[in-house]
Amino acid sequence: MWVALTPLLFLLLLLGAKTGQSDLTRNMGITQHPGDELPLDTPFKDETGKDVKLGDMLHGKPVILVPVFYSCQTGCAMLIDSLIKTLAKATRGDILKPGRDMDVLMYSIDPKENYQLAQSKKMLIMRELTPKLAKGTDSVAWRAQAEGGWHLLTGSMDSIQKLSNSIGFSYSYKNVLDVPTGKTNWLINHPTCTVILTPQGKISTYTIGTDFQTKEVEQDLLVARQGQIGRRADQSSMFGCIMLDPSITRNRTTIENIWKIAGVLTVIILGFSIFSLNKKSRQQTNISGGGLSLH
Repeated sequence: MWVALTPLLFLLLLLGAKTGQSDLTRNMGITQHPGDELPLDTPFKDETGKDVKLGDMLHGKPVILVPVFYSCQTGCAMLIDSLIKTLAKATRGDILKPGRDMDVLMYSIDPKENYQLAQSKKMLIMRELTPKLAKGTDSVAWRAQAEGGWHLLTGSMDSIQKLSNSIGFSYSYKNVLDVPTGKTNWLINHPTCTVILTPQGKISTYTIGTDFQTKEVEQDLLVARQGQIGRRADQSSMFGCIMLDPSITRNRTTIENIWKIAGVLTVIILGFSIFSLNKKSRQQTNISGGGLSLH
């Protein structure tokens, strides 16, 4: 049996060496700062390319602040899609309308992204969010108000880090060289969340993960509108967006291949062991049986 388990034991040791705690798990997370004020003098560009400060984005309404990067196709896309669906559902009940009941403020955590990309992303969001109303003019008016209350910011690394630190949003952003190809990859690994702000730019509460319940969002915005601090969010549903280092991906492929080989070897060795034990058992039975048959 120990011989049969040897390949699996070897694999477990290899996995332990490759998958220990890394900078990724240490550098990602959310530390909630309810009641803290944001650095409203932090400079950004809005989706039109206009230079703005964070405080310019406050218009006397509560704000849903969303840290993402616009080219992300995994966790950020899921977060934005969930937010759009929640607000679109709320719109049918004439509640939670961007530009009227609250503002939505997204900012890219990738300093390489520019306002042109933010502008394209906003167009897609507005197309998905705008309800199909009976009259075309109503849809146009609805969208105009929503566009005025939904902004996508880009900025320098200093501005991004300043805002991210103020909301306790920790993520990993690093340049990694893929030696075999000679290409440089920027890897961004981050948690997903939204932050509900008071009209004055103070943190009221958080939503952790990518799931938004309409009633909870409505209640959180009501609390924030009154300038109050809300509930502390449950972080058990933490969700992250992970971009793997190419070298780690290759290591994982190697480990998966070893796993397959180890599995085949284990089956072969176990089968041989069972066959040998059965053969030995039959021989002992025959010997024992022969002895009893003697008179």
